[in-house]
Order: sequence, then C-alpha cells, then structure tokens
Amino acid sequence: MFKLLCHLFLTSVVMFSSAHASDLPFRAGVGMVELIDPVTQQTMKAAVFYPTVDAASVTRLGPLEILATRDAAVSSGRFPLVLLSHGNGGSMFSHHDMAVSLARHGFVVAAVEHPGDNFKDESGQGSDRVWIGRQQQLTALLDFLAGKSVFATAIDHGKIGVMGFSAGAYTALVMVGAQPNFELLQPYCKRVPKNVLCVAQGQVRWSTPAMKLQPDPRVRAAFVMSPVGVLFEKENLASIKAPVYVYAASADSVLPIQDHALAVKNNLRLPAQYTEIPGADHHVFLSPCSEQMKNITPRLCADPPAVDRQAVHQQLNANAAVFFRAELR
Repeated sequence: MFKLLCHLFLTSVVMFSSAHASDLPFRAGVGMVELIDPVTQQTMKAAVFYPTVDAASVTRLGPLEILATRDAAVSSGRFPLVLLSHGNGGSMFSHHDMAVSLARHGFVVAAVEHPGDNFKDESGQGSDRVWIGRQQQLTALLDFLAGKSVFATAIDHGKIGVMGFSAGAYTALVMVGAQPNFELLQPYCKRVPKNVLCVAQGQVRWSTPAMKLQPDPRVRAAFVMSPVGVLFEKENLASIKAPVYVYAASADSVLPIQDHALAVKNNLRLPAQYTEIPGADHHVFLSPCSEQMKNITPRLCADPPAVDRQAVHQQLNANAAVFFRAELR
C-alpha cells in the first residue's frame, strides 16, 4: 500500500476485449489539469477521464498506455463526477482502468496525484499533511473542476461521488464525514508493530497549527477498496450519511480485513454494500500489470494462483459503475 512504485502505473495496461468495449455507451477521453495544492501552495496535478464520441485511440505517456483519447472533445450533456484518490506512494494513474471504464459508462473521473504522498514525493507521509491534507486536496480539486476548469459545464454538480484505494479509501471516507481518531493508531501499532501503518510507531507529525478535517457535503456516495480502517470506531463513522460500498481482498496481507475493511463495514451506521474477493491480496486493486511490469516488480504484480486480476477488474469496474449510477441518480 504505502510504496506503490512508479513502474507499476507506468507500464500497466488496460486489457478489455473489443466485445466489452462495444457494450459501453461512450469512448473515453483523458486530459490533464493543474491547480494549487491548499496544503503546500505548490502545483498539484490531476488526470481527468471523461465521456467522448471522438474516435478511440491509445494515449501513451512514456511506457504508459491508456485506452483513452488525449484531449478529445467532451460529449455534450452533464455527467456525474467521481473523485479518485490513490494509495500512499501512488499516482494519478494508479487505477486508470477503473477511470476509463467509468468514463465509458458516462462519468467524469478526476484522479489527483496527492502532493507529499506519491511515487515521486513521500515527504508528507506520517503527518497531518497526508492524514488530513489529502481530503483538502480532493475538495480543492472539486472546487477547481466545478468552477474555472474546462470541464465545469460537463459536470452535474448535484451528482458527486468519491472512490479510493487503501489510504485513498480512508480519504474517501473522510470526504463523506468520517472523523478519524488518531489515538487509536498507537495501541494498534503495539499489537502489530510490523504493519505498514506503524513505521513511526503510531506517531503522527502535526503541523503548527494542526490541520483540521473539513468533510465535503457535496459528495453523495463513496466506493472504497481495502480502506485503512483502524482509525475508526462506530462513533467515528456515525456522521456518514452517504451510501458506501466496501470492497475487500480476503487475504489482504497489508491491511488485514478484520482490522480494516470489515471493521469499516461493521462500524458504519448505515448498512454498506460489501464485496470480498476470495483469496486476493492487497495489490489486486491496482491496474493489471503488463508482462514487462511483472518482471520489474513481481511482488506488486503477483496474485495468488486462483486470482485473475484482469477478471477481478472487469467485475470491480462494472460494480463501481452500477453503484455510482444508482446512488448518484
């Protein structure tokens, strides 16, 4: 989770058959935006995926291949917006296959690259710049897209969702009202000191003055994959009124589901939709790897023998589209 290497996202390839592609109502476009990070006041980047009727093509950014047309014309109409938050040490392309799928189903998807917590810069990890700043960065992205961006007229401002993986799933929960209790981290780390959350023995580095959470009431639904859940007890999730879909990997060795995904599901005040991928590990939620990537970072690309990541993502992507279509109707 916390060291999602750049190579994984720069060589992973979306692998849908032409039969699946022909079933979807749109093709996908992709564009890049830049705005000011409210935490560091530096430039923050995001990739925006959106519906288009332009001819399909592959966008190549270095070795990265995306089944979306770069800077294609946005289809006419207004579309629901889904904000996408990657895991610690990830990138805006960590889940590009999911973003392309949602765009082809008629959604605008904005995937931020979190400053201070991405594959190029991890300086904020373990601090409130990440634990709290991530939420502020998503809200700033929403403000930008709904305001001065070229995508503003394509967004249905009353239909906003959020999705995330791992620390990004934690971020999504915070966006819809979760209030983490950071005092829960130290006892957790005493119990499982080798967990990736415990590199600083459960300590959080606080800014002066300390940053404050500001949940965003515009966000109406959250789709979370392998969420960090140890910071939430029932009272910490009681303010969530939005529908939540929790996706888990049953053999998650990074964030074991009993302490995290299942804990979130069981502590939510409102019943959550829940899917558990049998036998899968944490990294199953990352985009499927190319053969080249399997040789470079086999640990992040390898799945247990009974798990087919490509098949998992076809179902995962379909479930995300159904969930957001229903909850943002």
